[in-house]
Amino acid sequence: MKKTRVLIVEDSFVSLKLLRHILQDDSGIEIVGEAENGQLAIDMVKSLKPDVISMDLNMPLMDGIVATQKIMCENPTPIVIVSSFYRPSEIEMAMKVLEAGAVNIMPKPYGPAHEKYAQTAKKYVGMLKSMAEVKVVRRKKVEINPKIIGSTPKNEGGFSTERARYEVVVIGASAGGPQAVKAILSQLPVSFSLPVFIVQHIDTHFAEGYCQWLSGFSALPVKIAGEIEKIERGVVYLPKGDCHLVLKNGGLVSSEAGIPEANLRPAVSVLFRTAATVYGANTVAILLSGMGRDGAEELRLLRNAGAHTIVQSAETSLVWGMPGEAVKLGGAISIMSPDEIVNQLIEIADKTIL
Repeated sequence: MKKTRVLIVEDSFVSLKLLRHILQDDSGIEIVGEAENGQLAIDMVKSLKPDVISMDLNMPLMDGIVATQKIMCENPTPIVIVSSFYRPSEIEMAMKVLEAGAVNIMPKPYGPAHEKYAQTAKKYVGMLKSMAEVKVVRRKKVEINPKIIGSTPKNEGGFSTERARYEVVVIGASAGGPQAVKAILSQLPVSFSLPVFIVQHIDTHFAEGYCQWLSGFSALPVKIAGEIEKIERGVVYLPKGDCHLVLKNGGLVSSEAGIPEANLRPAVSVLFRTAATVYGANTVAILLSGMGRDGAEELRLLRNAGAHTIVQSAETSLVWGMPGEAVKLGGAISIMSPDEIVNQLIEIADKTIL
């Protein structure tokens, strides 16, 4: 059986010893190298070509943010950020790393003396093995243009902003999603009139921090939905950590701890399916960068219901898994960059009669 080849990037001797111990205890893992800073990691990636990288954040010479950016530009490799930060002040750094191209982020596992050691160690190993299978793409050195570029999107037809009274925008994202979500929300004007609902695959511990991060550049208010509340126009809603985001009749939204779908909670599939049931053709649904298939089938369901469905283009996605699957299923009307999506949303909102 082919082993997963891991490069550990960690400057703390204690943490390195812990991670090494956990990985060496799994016969399906091979540690190909250890780096104590980001600069050394860049050099080792070139020569060792690991399947996946376990990356710390705070390191001397070069931190995990810069190292992630450079690796994804020069030698694209799945990078999992593994760092013990729970304080809100450090969430900004976590989001920057995801934006830089990391495929996932998780807290460091506990030490052997902790009651949750086995649970967190198993999660760490499982995360590295699963992320090693992600096919990442090379990142451009110049990030997505912060201005609306106004280029012509690919459109398969069947959509007109004159056709429907759109009521909600639903967005699903996974690996690579934070950058795309930021590119969209940072350009929507304060006058944008539709409510926006976002499901982003992210570690439960960072749900609140993700909300804070989005609030930092969004002109629209961003909030975490409660158990059940009335939807307001021009507000961005996120689910609570480890909860689905559910749309309900009567203009209501809810964070619910329902059964995980495909081991995901929140799941894009739940948000899209409830949007199809409640709003149908009055929905704008967007599937952004991410691995796997979450939301792909439900995007087709929405298209069949008459909704306008958009997927992020392959060339602007970190991982064209979820969007690509939706295209294969015939669920996408339009294939666009984040900037093109902004243009489309503004056009839709401008022509929606409230």
